[in-house]
Formats: sequence, C-alpha cells, structure tokens
Amino acid sequence: VTAIAPHEFDLRSLPDAFYEDPFPTYRRLRTETPILELPGGGDLLTRHRDLVEVYKNSRTFSSDKCAQFAPAFGEGSPLYEHHTTSLVFNDPPLHTKVRRAIGNVLSNRMVEVMRGDVESLVEEILHSLEGQSSFDLIADFASAIPVEIIGNMLLIPKEERAPLRRWSLAILGSLEVGLDEAGLKHGNESVREFLAFLEEFVGRRRDSLS
Repeated sequence: VTAIAPHEFDLRSLPDAFYEDPFPTYRRLRTETPILELPGGGDLLTRHRDLVEVYKNSRTFSSDKCAQFAPAFGEGSPLYEHHTTSLVFNDPPLHTKVRRAIGNVLSNRMVEVMRGDVESLVEEILHSLEGQSSFDLIADFASAIPVEIIGNMLLIPKEERAPLRRWSLAILGSLEVGLDEAGLKHGNESVREFLAFLEEFVGRRRDSLS
C-alpha cells in the first residue's frame, strides 16, 4: 500500500486504500511531518511525545471548543450547547465538575460490576445471530452494545431505548468533517429530542422515588 504524501493528506477525502491499511501513511507523516496542518482546519499529530505534551499541558493547549463550534453550529444552538458543555471539550474547572459527577459511575469497581451484564449481552446478541448466513458486524453486533450499556447505567427501560443510537449518531456525527445542512438540522433536532426524553424520564424517576 502506497503511503499518502503529507501535502495530499485530507481527512475529508481519504482513499479506500488508507482504510485498508493506514499504517504506511502514519509512518510517513510521523517521519516527514509529525505536526500536519489539515486543509479542513486543525492539526494532526502523529508523534507520541507531542501528544503527551498536548495532553498534559492544558494551559497552552485548551480543550475548550467554543470558538470553533460557534461558527460551525451557531452560538446558542442545541448542538453548540451540547458539545461545549461536554466532558471532552472543556478545561477545568468545568471539566473537573463534570468528571466528578460521573466519576463514581465509571470507577473501576462499577466497571467490574457491569462486566457480567456486558458478557451476558454479548452472548445474547451472538445467539440471536446464530444461524444467519451473514450479518453486519457493526450494525448487527457492535452498535447494540453501547446503547444497552448506557441504557442500563441510566436505568432506561429496554422498550424505550430504540432512539438512543439514532440520537447519538446524529449528535456525534455533527463533529465529522464536512457536515452539511441536513446533518446540522438532524443533529439539532436530535439534541432537542434527547433532552425532552431525559427531562420526561427523570421526572418519572423522581415521581417513583417520592
């Protein structure tokens, strides 16, 4: 597989050969241009020590994306509000506050508690696929796992989980390079629907506990 030259590397239009074997390209980038300015905006880092420096030096390298997301989503839009308040796109103190809020749920102890449920889920999905002549590994197997895990963590009834994957794909898909108007509209609608669902669901949970 021929490596893509650094000046030709564009996340918006990668050839099929890259997906089949990206490592020759990564090696060339790491050797020739370890810090590459991307045509669509942003920089691609391929050297481990550079990544460690960026990760550790939050004073110089910020995770805050308000400036980038405002023109992309529209300041105050559902997608803008969602992404700019998430854990991954924030620096302390907001990052610390959000991390503490979810820390107990994602602790090593809680992950270990979930192990049995996840193993049972995998077995259940594999059993449902047994006997089929073919199946899509992502659509029929992998995509069901995070939806069920999140549903279990939030105690969402199984019969109400169907929209979760659709919402998550639209919301996270808005971060992809080359977002069009249809994707932007779908992403904003998905945030609204998800928030409305959570508000109603949390209200029911509170009523049941009172």
